[in-house]
Amino acid sequence: MTSHSSAKARGLSRIGAAWSGLDSDLKRLILTGFTEVIAVNLYASVLMPYYRSLGFGSQTAGVLTSVLQVVGAVVAVFAGLMADSVGRKKMYVAGQLLRCTAAGLLLLTRSYAGLVLVSVVRGLAIIQSPAQSAIFAAYTRKQNRGTMLGLYQTFSQLASVLGPLAAGIIADRFGVTRSFGAGLILACAAVALAVPLKERAAAAEPEHPAPAGARPAPQPVGELAPREPLLGRVARMFKENRPVVLSSLLAASVVNGLGNGAAGILLPFTIMDRFSSAYTTVSASASVAALGSMLVLLIGGRIADVRGRRGLILVSGSILPLLMLSILVATSLWQLFALIIFLTMIGNVASPAMSAVNVEAVSERDRATFAGFQMGLNSAGVALGSVCAGIGYRLSSNWSWVAVIVMFALQPLLYAIALPKATNEQTS
Repeated sequence: MTSHSSAKARGLSRIGAAWSGLDSDLKRLILTGFTEVIAVNLYASVLMPYYRSLGFGSQTAGVLTSVLQVVGAVVAVFAGLMADSVGRKKMYVAGQLLRCTAAGLLLLTRSYAGLVLVSVVRGLAIIQSPAQSAIFAAYTRKQNRGTMLGLYQTFSQLASVLGPLAAGIIADRFGVTRSFGAGLILACAAVALAVPLKERAAAAEPEHPAPAGARPAPQPVGELAPREPLLGRVARMFKENRPVVLSSLLAASVVNGLGNGAAGILLPFTIMDRFSSAYTTVSASASVAALGSMLVLLIGGRIADVRGRRGLILVSGSILPLLMLSILVATSLWQLFALIIFLTMIGNVASPAMSAVNVEAVSERDRATFAGFQMGLNSAGVALGSVCAGIGYRLSSNWSWVAVIVMFALQPLLYAIALPKATNEQTS
């Protein structure tokens, strides 16, 4: 017992020492992300039962989610370009302010038109995401990026465990608008945390070999970067990097969006129809999913840095679709929750590796641009997946889940193309 306690103390001491050694701006970015994820979950995790309480079904929920993602798909592309040209921190803070606006609007409307407006504003808030991805990359190095992404994502998942639980309890005991109000308060707190962040240039690091005849990659970013037209920037980005890799990663983003968009509609309505429509029950599903992810992200990030990205991504991605079939035979809520934890552990252990691959696929000056395209295509996939799932659920919930499983099965195939074994050492 004593040795176990001392081992635990040593582990906590190492975690504390690692945190103390982090760059102060990186710690602020992680804490800001932690706060804003809790804020989002305080309203987003109770939206499905809230829609049902207003008389809307799965099809309407799918349409509202699709509106959010369609707006986000368009915005993300231009947000990445703007972040690389006019400044990343400006876009980051602007997205946070829009998130505050969305939470405020939820307090003021109960109509379908008002909920559409909320979805539009939430979609506009995605202008933050490409800038955030590029800012984080500038605070890390290739040698430790997977580990740092694992740490960042672990904090985000911890927030996603706490946020939905708090949202469900507040909504059931005090009313759902109180949960929306708490989300607004924390969204404003996240803005206050983000304002002092410093935008910096990335540390020099070796990039993957550029195609023959390509111009050297290192270039200024942000306000010092030369202005380029959209098509010219995209053409240059593909020319200076590996087109097959970029195309495969973008296709994987679409497929990932399709699967996650459909699952985001199917899971809460499956829970409400099979087990319970209580806010706490539905939001708890998001918490248990986040818990599963949180348990493996740091491990996955370390494996990605030490053993390489490719193997981890392909093994995880191949096992996940097979295990997802178990959702079709879950007979109790606790059985379903246990499956969700296990599935998210398997599915998200490779998340830091995927994030690192995407960050490193292009040179520093194009990172926000490429992130914008990825997020835009992912959002487009979520939009289509949400609409199809909303309609498909009314026809057959089981076959809708089978379609989701097929989408997740395609993802490792696309990563296998993006990361052929012969070139894995360049990317890992």
